[in-house]
Amino acid sequence: MTIISPSASEKHAFCQVEYDARNHWLRATWQGFVNPQQALQSIVSHLDLLSSPIAPLFLNDNSRVLNPWFDSLTWLRYVWESTNTPPPPCVAHVMQPGASANVGDLDTGWTSNAGTDLQLFESVCEAEEWLHTCQHGLR
Repeated sequence: MTIISPSASEKHAFCQVEYDARNHWLRATWQGFVNPQQALQSIVSHLDLLSSPIAPLFLNDNSRVLNPWFDSLTWLRYVWESTNTPPPPCVAHVMQPGASANVGDLDTGWTSNAGTDLQLFESVCEAEEWLHTCQHGLR
């Protein structure tokens, strides 16, 4: 299942959320210039899929976000708090280019309270490898 909002154009922000049946995880891919209002709109349009228990793992990919720091971890926290659904046990978060300098500003404390292992990555490949490792630990 794939949902795209609001525009797939390079010049406009969009978030695509899909269930990857082969890997058994949800993937959110952000692209373009993302502001907090657009992130909130994406939350509303993807809430059913993001809060469903169909996949125990989640990959949040910000590698194609073009604007300066966009706090998508706040977006993730809001998704699960607003649905009263516990987050998946493993969440791989791929930071946008150049965001590693801002890692200290991230609010990740909520994940340990929720029993979620959240890892930050600079590449999608590293995030996918880590999620595969998590899958083996969940079996």
